[in-house]
Amino acid sequence: MRARPILSSKVPRFHSWCQNAGLSNPDGQLRIGLTPSDTIALSIYCEDPVKTGRSWLKYLVDNGNVAASYFLARILQLDLDKQQSADESDRLTPRNHIFRYLEKAAQADHSMALFHLAGCYDDGIGTNQDHTKAVELYRRLADRGIPQAQIALGRYYADGEGIDQDFNTAIEWYFKAADQGSEDGRLYIVECYYYGQGISENNEKAFDLYSKSANQDNSYGRWMVGECYYDGHGVAEDFAKAAEWLRKSAEQGNRYGQFWLGDCYHDGRGVPWDVDTALFWYRKSADQGFDWAIDKLKSLGGWP
Repeated sequence: MRARPILSSKVPRFHSWCQNAGLSNPDGQLRIGLTPSDTIALSIYCEDPVKTGRSWLKYLVDNGNVAASYFLARILQLDLDKQQSADESDRLTPRNHIFRYLEKAAQADHSMALFHLAGCYDDGIGTNQDHTKAVELYRRLADRGIPQAQIALGRYYADGEGIDQDFNTAIEWYFKAADQGSEDGRLYIVECYYYGQGISENNEKAFDLYSKSANQDNSYGRWMVGECYYDGHGVAEDFAKAAEWLRKSAEQGNRYGQFWLGDCYHDGRGVPWDVDTALFWYRKSADQGFDWAIDKLKSLGGWP
């Protein structure tokens, strides 16, 4: 009971620090997911909501605070995401720190640290790329019922990296995530219908399911509805409708929707030909790290 009045002042102070440090969205939500226990473990040591320095977090990391190790790793990743044009040598040290901090938290069995550590092995961030190790970590979390890990493991089975390709097992993991209410899990199931992976190809069914997702304002669903119209999958080809749905996705910040909307303007399909507007949307996508958009800008002389 005595902890409640202490936390009633500490937690808002921590959120103020996060806001001053640029870690909050305009609606006040943290850009880094924290469990209630993480928030408490950090809040009780956050003293000054005005200062944006990170020395207090580094001190906690050095003293074995698991939540601080995870939180600082994620902050450094956000920093890197903002610096897509940075020289690769300048990204090496922060990547090493990200891996080291996540590894420290993962050793204490912090679930989200384990999840992002798997991502480091997946992408070779701060360590050698190791798909087998990534699969091992994702499976460990998937068996605990964590939807993000179930989807990631499903993707590995679908791609056949670090494990034998098996679309049927991939779909099983997608269904486990979807059964917990994961919209991403449902969308990957639809993708299997779209491409006929582990299930009979049914473009009409895929389009119908994507449309339901799109009408619920899901940016991925809207992107795929646009793709269906663009390619004539499950629906008659219609570039104007494709551009309409891709724009809805792009305006929600979906990097894939942004890239393909850029293509619409670059090729003059469904919208007037407009290279400047194409470059605008390619840059939006590239700023989120989408390799195809970066390559496109390089070919057009617009990167960095």
